Amino acid sequence: MCMEKSALKQFRNDAGLKISDAADQLEIPMGYLSLIETGKRSVTPERAKQIADLYGKKVSEIFLPSRYSVREVEQATQISESV
Repeated sequence: MCMEKSALKQFRNDAGLKISDAADQLEIPMGYLSLIETGKRSVTPERAKQIADLYGKKVSEIFLPSRYSVREVEQATQISESV
């Protein structure tokens, strides 16, 4: 089954960061960041803010409010267009 690219991964790429660079700056293992990007791990509100700050985005642009799950690109695009 193919997963769509998450908004988190898209915003990391837009920020010009490799996953290894982002993980280093967030002080977390690269594998853990990969799990967050693929939606296999949720994050705390504090970690969500750290990630959003690193990518120059608002938390609400990347994460769903409940459990800080990663939004999918398609969904994030629809939200941006409706604002």
